[in-house]
Amino acid sequence: MATSTEGRFQNVAIKVNMSVPVHLTAKDTERYPEMVKLLTSLSQHVTEDGISTQVQAEKQQAEEAMRKDKADYFQYHILHHELQELLIDHDISCEEMVPSSQAMQFYTAVKKCLYTAEACDYLHPIPGKEEGQPPVTLLDLTKEKMNRANVHARGLQALQQQLIPRLEERLRKKCEELEAFHHPPNSTEGSDDLAFARATRLPDLLQSECTELVEKKTKLRLDRAKRDKQFWHYYQALMECLEVLEKLINRHRLGLQADSDSITSDWLSARCHALCLKIKVFEAKLLCETYTPDVVSALKQIRHHLNLAIQEREKDVSRLQRALQAYESVGMGFDALVKEYEQLQGAIDNKKWALTELKQSMAPEEMTDWKT
Repeated sequence: MATSTEGRFQNVAIKVNMSVPVHLTAKDTERYPEMVKLLTSLSQHVTEDGISTQVQAEKQQAEEAMRKDKADYFQYHILHHELQELLIDHDISCEEMVPSSQAMQFYTAVKKCLYTAEACDYLHPIPGKEEGQPPVTLLDLTKEKMNRANVHARGLQALQQQLIPRLEERLRKKCEELEAFHHPPNSTEGSDDLAFARATRLPDLLQSECTELVEKKTKLRLDRAKRDKQFWHYYQALMECLEVLEKLINRHRLGLQADSDSITSDWLSARCHALCLKIKVFEAKLLCETYTPDVVSALKQIRHHLNLAIQEREKDVSRLQRALQAYESVGMGFDALVKEYEQLQGAIDNKKWALTELKQSMAPEEMTDWKT
């Protein structure tokens, strides 16, 4: 059921992609149905290239008009180019052999008419700056003056009657060569008339080939859309296979996880025990290197001296404790004696300070009398 639904969405995506220049997938059509409706309605007003139908019609008309103008231009251009080649071939042949006087007059007249026509094409009169003034021309030349200066203009029709067959013959040979290049002839094919007939059908043949190329291009787009559909179908199938494979791998891994954890825990325990033993060995080695026999004897002496100092300090502490206990046993009377002693001591200090100040303030003579 899911596969049929997906196929339906994929077909809708292909249809929209072929009608509008977008690239939708089956998931897009499933997620955004309103956008698919909008694009479907938009396809009625827009072509495959994203251009509106009205603009496309106007574009086709403009292309058709341009095609006609282009065909006319190429026709005149081919005739002009072929006439120039005819004159160049004549000049080259004149270098090899002297032509007849009649041929020389003919080609001279053709050159004169061609050069006059080319010069007339370059004459474009410029309008005057002010109204009513005549147009400005180059060297005061006009097409009428140029044509009047051409002495062969009167015999132009006779020149054309002789020139047209020669040009047609040259163009016919080129058409046959072009057709032979496009479709190499076989020995079993017909005469030159058939070759020329095939050459005249060459534009239709090329047009049919262009149409065939357009059809092949459209078919290629359909094949590409089918390929995209097949690609996404294969991609989804591959993702489903990968999901199933991942589930199988997880189940297999969970089955072996207990054994793997047990082996890992045993290995870690053994490694931890080995590291503990290694640390103990390093500790013992460090102690042996630190406490040598000389260091141990020195530490013992230091310990002996410290013990003696501790004993002396303990004796001082016990003596001071006994004295303190004796002081405490005297009671409140001892405190009064201590305060009285402090007062007497302070009075004595004050007397001494007064005597010192008095001695310093007395004159030297008085100090001498006082001494006597």
